[in-house]
Amino acid sequence: MKNFRETLLLAKQGNVNAMDELLKQYDPLLKKCSRVQGKFDMDLYQTLALEFVQAVASFRI
Repeated sequence: MKNFRETLLLAKQGNVNAMDELLKQYDPLLKKCSRVQGKFDMDLYQTLALEFVQAVASFRI
């Protein structure tokens, strides 16, 4: 894996592999935040993943 900054820049430019790498890196956090009353909520996970992708796209370096 490239360093985080390079991966982020590639993801911002639309590189699907770089975005996938970031999603893999942050997947445990997304899953942790997708629990409601102790149960995993797939809809919440998908919403958070989409928000994550949009945040990466709009992140200013």
